[in-house]
This record gives sequence, C-alpha cells and structure tokens, in this order.
Amino acid sequence: MKNMKTSIFIFTMFLFLLAPGYRLLSNEDPVTSHKVFTNEEIKKLADAYVENNLGLKNPAIVDVDKDGDFDILIFNNGNVEYYKNTGTLEKPYFTAENMKYDKYNSTSLIEIALPYPVFFADKNGDSSPDMFVINDKLFDTKQQKNEYNVLYAENVLGLDTGVLITIVLVLLIIVLVLAIL
Repeated sequence: MKNMKTSIFIFTMFLFLLAPGYRLLSNEDPVTSHKVFTNEEIKKLADAYVENNLGLKNPAIVDVDKDGDFDILIFNNGNVEYYKNTGTLEKPYFTAENMKYDKYNSTSLIEIALPYPVFFADKNGDSSPDMFVINDKLFDTKQQKNEYNVLYAENVLGLDTGVLITIVLVLLIIVLVLAIL
C-alpha cells in the first residue's frame, strides 16, 4: 500500500508538467498565499493541521479565504467540504464553514480520498500553489512529539489549487481501477 501511495505522488508530480489549466473547485482567482513556505516550516505546522480538532483525515490544506492561515478542504462522496481556520497559522482551530463548497464527479463505487495530507502553499515565491505531501509520521520519544516527512512538488505551470487536487483525485481513481483489474 505504501508503494502505491508513493507511486501516486510520483505520477502527480509528473502530471504537473502535462495537465491542462482548468478549474474544478472554484470560479474565483487561484487560491494562493503571498507567504513563501519551506519544507521545514511545513514540517513545523504539520502536526496542528494533520491532527486537527475535527479529526478530519488526510485533508487538502490550503489558504482558501486568503487570510494568511491554512484552511481545510475534504472530499466526501462528490462533495467538497470547507472548514475555516478561525485560529492562527501556528495554532489552527477549524469550524465548518461551507459543507457544499463545491462538487466533483465521482463515478467510482469506491470512496475516493487523498492518500496523505497535502499542503498547497507557495515555496518559490511565484504566487502559485506548490504541493507539500506529508507522507510519514514518526513519534520522537526524546522530544515527545510527532515528526513528519514532507515531500515537495513544484507547480511549474502555475496551476490553481483546484487543478492540483483534481490531478490527485484522478490518479487515485486510475490506481484503484488498475488494482481492481
């Protein structure tokens, strides 16, 4: 299962180079943050967002409302749910903002979900969201806290967050179909 999830991530990085520029989630401007994040900064923030107050598993973590902190999007049976961060960047607290934020088509009989928590944030200062994937969690017994491994993929075409999330979901469907066959 871990190799399959790693393969999905590698395919996603590959598709950043090939995907057409269309929007799925919103007709608004691309969701971006003007702050630039490093892998280390995402690692520091990961625990608060991955172990969020609502217990939401494998969220898409993005600054939806452009207020400088990350919010959460969850994909649930063809529906995109939006949870607003009413806390701070470092100490988030999530509340249900819009349980029908957007829709997507799901033709699979199997529930499609992100395989890992994914942050969409700018890493290189080009104002387009890049993808940080939290793919491993280990507990550091010395420091008594979770440590996360962060993989990074640059958004070289400047695609918006909706397109990036769509790519990940399409890849999951493909992998599930191949696994069934």
